[in-house]
Amino acid sequence: MSTINNDVALYDRLGLSRSKETEAKTESTKEDQFMQLLIAQLKHQDPLQPQENGEFLSQLAQFETAAGASELQKSFDTFSASMQSNSALQASSLVGRSVFAPGGIAQLEAGQDVIGQIDLASSTTNLTIEITDAAGQLVRQVPMGTQAAGEISFGWDGTDQNGNSLPPGGYLITATADVGNEKIAQEVLVSAKVDSVTIGQGGQGMKLNLAGIGSIDSSAVREIR
Repeated sequence: MSTINNDVALYDRLGLSRSKETEAKTESTKEDQFMQLLIAQLKHQDPLQPQENGEFLSQLAQFETAAGASELQKSFDTFSASMQSNSALQASSLVGRSVFAPGGIAQLEAGQDVIGQIDLASSTTNLTIEITDAAGQLVRQVPMGTQAAGEISFGWDGTDQNGNSLPPGGYLITATADVGNEKIAQEVLVSAKVDSVTIGQGGQGMKLNLAGIGSIDSSAVREIR
């Protein structure tokens, strides 16, 4: 008997007809087709010349393999649904909380400070923070002097270089460190509030929708506050 995928040839050899309706059914599973072919073969074989046991057992082994694959897929689907449900539960607990996100984008709100962190790759004799507005204008420069490598925390009260309060909105915070004779850009993390969470579908990960920043992968978050 041919493999399960060669069912057309099997029907022809067994003298069976295949209706157009049967051919059009895409929802029939391979194991169902295999069982139908196997029963048809047993009905139409010559009783004086039955199939050899080895070939018959081989066909049964194919059926068991197909059935096992189907059960494995069902188990995987159940596991996947459980994991997605668990992710949704975890995501709901993040809404309203703050996280440290990369990119240096800060959402200044009235009466609140911007909290951030610099991941300093190596020690420096001069660490400098610069803050620019949405138009790209430099509004504040903060020298932080000599710093050792590691996580450097900072805060910004929302004022410009002259101490004037700036309007709420989006600002970009960058940092450079003097290392030898070079000025090297450093990664800046800024605290942002989680407005909502999007659960990934089709293998995609969970995304956090941050106030004033947009959507980022949950894997990019460094710290939940």
